[in-house]
Amino acid sequence: MTYVDTIIQTVIILGGTLSLAVPFGLYIARMISYEIRPLERTLAIIENRFYKLVGINANRQMTWKEYLFALLLTDGIVAGILFTILIIQDVLPLSTPGSEGFSIDLAFNTAASFITNTDLQHYVGDQQLSNLAQMIGITFVMFVAPGSAIAASFAFIRAFIRKNFGLGNFYVDFTRIVITLLLPVSFVSTLLLMAIGVPQTLEPSFTVETLEGKEQVITTGPVASLESIKELGNNGGGFFGSNSGHPFENPNGLTNAYEIFLIMIIPLSLPIAFAKLVGKGRGVSVLIVMLIGFGIMFILGLSQVSGPDLLETRFGSFGSVFFNIASIATNTGAVNSALAGMSPNAVISLFLGMFVQAIPGAVGTGMMTMIMYVVLTLFIVGLMVGKTPEFMSMKISPRDVKLAALIFLLHPAIILIPTVISFVTGNVQAITEEKVTPFTYTQALYEFTSAAANNGSDYFGASADTPFWNWSTGIVMLLGRFVPLGLMLAVAGSFTVKDRKEVIEPIKTQGPLFITVLLVITFLLTALTFFPFIVIGPFSM
Repeated sequence: MTYVDTIIQTVIILGGTLSLAVPFGLYIARMISYEIRPLERTLAIIENRFYKLVGINANRQMTWKEYLFALLLTDGIVAGILFTILIIQDVLPLSTPGSEGFSIDLAFNTAASFITNTDLQHYVGDQQLSNLAQMIGITFVMFVAPGSAIAASFAFIRAFIRKNFGLGNFYVDFTRIVITLLLPVSFVSTLLLMAIGVPQTLEPSFTVETLEGKEQVITTGPVASLESIKELGNNGGGFFGSNSGHPFENPNGLTNAYEIFLIMIIPLSLPIAFAKLVGKGRGVSVLIVMLIGFGIMFILGLSQVSGPDLLETRFGSFGSVFFNIASIATNTGAVNSALAGMSPNAVISLFLGMFVQAIPGAVGTGMMTMIMYVVLTLFIVGLMVGKTPEFMSMKISPRDVKLAALIFLLHPAIILIPTVISFVTGNVQAITEEKVTPFTYTQALYEFTSAAANNGSDYFGASADTPFWNWSTGIVMLLGRFVPLGLMLAVAGSFTVKDRKEVIEPIKTQGPLFITVLLVITFLLTALTFFPFIVIGPFSM
């Protein structure tokens, strides 16, 4: 592929995604502010009947603690259902050869993985999961996990546009997101993916005759429906063990491009919704910082040619790097090639995306994380100029700064401590069957970074199906998801009761200067925290 071709493909995919992110963002803004949506009467009838069915008081506003409790309760119940299905899948309908019940530690890891939107897979889906587990278990949770995160971002954004009126109602937000955003877009995407080559069937397999005249059994199933929500919801867990490198999940260049679009559309829509609700300048500035950060990842990843080994010839170096960077930047975690086939610079760019978690980050959580960087930036700038940090005419209290700092510091802690333990206990060496090298160190660091960032891509795959790796990464995934969510909702609760007075911010939170300062401080904090650990890993490979 020539440089001109790569530029054209990049412009078409990113330009098309940004263009469609505008109407997506404006629709999301209407959902956040409870404005009239297209087909409002029809949607309201469907939603109200559901609220009545499950006993939801749609008019009740929640505090941040109530909102968090509702989120944890919902996700906990769904995780329990998935855990149970995985344990007993061999006695349920639609079982397939090899789909035995999971061990307790693998079922825990898988349930924790999918409910946290991580989708780290220590199993091979097409060999170890039944079609019922794929549809009722995995695909269902792929709607719940992103729905919860987007709902949390709705509550978070409301904190800046409402005073003393609560953060909304989690059950209402969650229902509206799933029914009027995720389901319809996923349904249309499923049809499009089917039209361009992705299978969708309840048949577990079919038999073909090879060129040598022998029979070969080809595993299949409801792939297109899983694939659409997998990418749209930034889930990332594949139907097949090779994920988006499998020709049934990602058959050609057209599906590769469309899946990149699905991966990025909602993360880029939320800053636009933010701009609509809190001011165009602020929202666009945040979006530009995200895009510049993604651009840095993109350029770094392409600065060194990846492959050709371990890459799919359907996509080549550029198609593989583009897909993988888009996926990891949004914490989707789907990959269309083996990570071992990525160049050291490409691996460093993937680490960068998982360290920052906000360029643009996953659905819901990426936007919230970027605002935490804004809080830290305003605090640091306030110290420099001798002014109390302010944001949108509200004072940033010491408690807000402490919570934002805790969110930032939690990430390296739950990455680095388990990484050290994995080497000291010999669990890395047991998987890799070799001495500690820069590559084996990178593999272990990547495993826990992916788990902590709720990303899901990894080097180990099913070889990490051991009690140590299942329990340790499962715990890290839960900590990396729900502790930051809780702390960010606490910050949101703090802003809902603040006085809103016209004050001069230490730096105007929009425009070129703010974009530059926010970008520099975000990357500087990340570099100071993680650079030493990258030097002895990818930099040394």
